[in-house]
This record gives sequence, structure tokens and C-alpha cells, in this order.
Amino acid sequence: MEYTRPGDRRLHPRVWALILICTIVALIALTAALFGGALRSFVPVTLTSDRSGLVMEPGAAVRLRGVDVGRVADIDGGPRSATLKLELYPDQILYIPGNVEAEISASTAFGNKFVNLVLPAHPDSHPIAAGAVLRSRNVTAESNTVFDNLVQLLDQVDPAKLNAILSALSEGFRGQGPRIGEALVASNEVLAALNSRTDVVQQDLIALKGAADAYGAAAPDLLQTLDSAASTSRTVVDHTSQLDALLTGVVGLSRAGIDLIAPNQGNLVRAVNVLEPTTGLLMKYNPVYTCTLLGAVEHLNGLGEGYRVTGGNGRTTMLDAGLLLGDDQYRYPDHLPIVAAKGGPGGKPGCGSLPDVSKQYPVRQLVTNTGWGSGADIRTNPGIGFPGWANYFPVTRAIPQPPVVRDPAPAGPAPGPAVP
Repeated sequence: MEYTRPGDRRLHPRVWALILICTIVALIALTAALFGGALRSFVPVTLTSDRSGLVMEPGAAVRLRGVDVGRVADIDGGPRSATLKLELYPDQILYIPGNVEAEISASTAFGNKFVNLVLPAHPDSHPIAAGAVLRSRNVTAESNTVFDNLVQLLDQVDPAKLNAILSALSEGFRGQGPRIGEALVASNEVLAALNSRTDVVQQDLIALKGAADAYGAAAPDLLQTLDSAASTSRTVVDHTSQLDALLTGVVGLSRAGIDLIAPNQGNLVRAVNVLEPTTGLLMKYNPVYTCTLLGAVEHLNGLGEGYRVTGGNGRTTMLDAGLLLGDDQYRYPDHLPIVAAKGGPGGKPGCGSLPDVSKQYPVRQLVTNTGWGSGADIRTNPGIGFPGWANYFPVTRAIPQPPVVRDPAPAGPAPGPAVP
């Protein structure tokens, strides 16, 4: 018999057992809720994609630079198009810009997929907000997808035709091993030669880009040229009959010219050969003719005022003439004539003082070695006729006396301006 003191109230052991069981169940539920994230708050974000992939499941990770920043809560759609409900951790939102990009990736070909957030080149300063909608850039292809595409391709291939093709290839390759080997060796040598010239190829590609840019800039002008060429071609087509008539006339003219020139070919050649010395002489004295004509124009319009002197009517002339004493008397052997005299600079025909004699004074003769002496060729200061004088008046006296004649001094020509 259990002794109980008065006023002592203890719980029954069954009650303690019930409390213990409830506590254990609550701890298990709390642990499950904490493990499942039911008690955590998330930022909802939507991701749209052409397809989610074969191995994408709810609960997959959402990563940014390899760090988990959320999870995939739900997936709507099938393999061809999908909408993923993402739950991002609130403490990671500050590191995710508003213009972040996303892609569905996988660590291996057979591994589970995850959502990989990719930072853009210029991240936004504001973090991503709840309810944002992202667009997946790509989805990594799984081996299942590759096999499925391969099976679909094989379904479209006729086995009989494929067998015929393989048989033809095998028959064509049979006995061609050495040639194929030589071709492979030659290809290896070609690739090795090209590999050593990669820098040159790169420079050529850069130059090709410059040329492409130049042609791109000139594209409007080229198109305009082609448009103009199209207009020209249409014009030619519209005037085909006139063009045919023109070509027919040209052909007839050429035949008439052949009929005219062919019989006189020898005469034309002889005429050209005979004319050659004359044209050569005219070409030699071309400067003289040019200066003469220019000097005549200068005389008529310039300093000479030739139109005014001649009266300007072509039949009258006004002259202001005077008599000057002659040049120095002839002296031997200074004034002997020169055979084959030459004039001008270097013995070539020149302009002398033409075309404007006022700017090239004193006037020089064109021929400079004809023996005028050591002074000026044309006396610019006439002075006296010769260095002497004569008095014939004594013969008129009552008793005539012989004239007085002073013999000329054996001197040079009359003094004149210094000639360089």
C-alpha cells in the first residue's frame, strides 16, 4: 500500500509518458520543418525557359558564382516549355542585381540540373525584386536528349539505302589505303605550313575586315552605281535599233577607210618620212615661233601700241623715224663672218629679249656669235660713227685748201653700256 501524505499531488506516470511522446513528436515536426525550410521566408522569382530539361526537379539549387542563393520551388510545363518558380534567400538578395541573367546548367552530363544566375557586363545598382521574371539564356543538353535526337534521325533513315551507301563507300575505299595515307600526310604538312603562318593569316583577316568596312561604307554608292547601270542597260535595250544602226554605220565607215588607206599605204609612209625633217625643224625652233607671236601680241597690245601706230585700220602707218650714225667700221679679223653660226643659250634656239623687250633690256640679238665685236651686238648708245673727224670746208675758200681729216684711232667700238 502506497503511502501518500496529505496535500501531496503528483502527476500520474501515464501523464508524463503522454507529455514525453508529444514533446518528441513536436521536435520531429520542428526538425522536419526546419530541414524543409517551411519556417524560412523567401523572395519569389519566376524563370521562363524553352524547356526545363529532363533532370530538373523541385528543390534544385539556385546558384550565383557557385554559391547557393535559393531553390526551385515548383516547375510548370513539360520538356518543350517550362516556368520555374524560384525562391531566393532574403539575405542573398543584396548580391543579385535586377538585370541578372539565368541559365539552366548541369554539373555533369548525367547530373541533376540547377539554375545558374549570371551577372551581366554592367550590373544594375538595384537588387532584384520579388515577382521579377527572368528569361533563361540556354539549357544544357543532356545525354538523354542527344540519344532522343539520334533515334529520331535514325527513324528517318532507310536501312537499305544506308546499307547501299556504306557498301559503296567501302568499295571505293578498298585498296586505297596508301593513297589515303599519303593524303593524310600531305594534309598534315599543309596544316603544319599553315600553322607557322597563323600570324600572317591573322593579319590578312584584320586587313580583310578593313576592306569589308570600306566596302560597307561604300555600299550606298555601289548600290547607286548599280542602279545607274540598270538605268543605262534599260536605255541601251530601249534604243537597240539605233545602236544597231550606229554599229552598222561604223562598220561601213571602217570598210571605206580601209579601202581608201590600204592602196595609199606606201604614199602615206613616204609622206610622213618626207615631212619628218620639216616637222623636226619646226619643233627645234618652236620656242622662237612662240616668243615671236607673243612678242607681236605684246607689241600690238602692250608697250609698242602697234594698233595705234598703224592707225588701226590696216592701210595707214604713222612713223617717228630718225637717222642714226652707223656701227663701227669693219676691222679685220674681228669682223670675219662665222660659218654655221649658232645662237641662244647653249647654241640652241632661244627667245632673246622676246616676248617683252621692256623687261629684258638691253636688247640682245638671237644669234650671238656672228662677229659684231666685243661690245654690244646692237648698239644701245650710237655715240659717234667712228673715233675720228673730218673738215671739208677749207675747199670752199677763195684759195681752196685741202680738207682736214683726222685718221681714226685704232680703238674698239663706240662706248656703250656695260654688257654682262
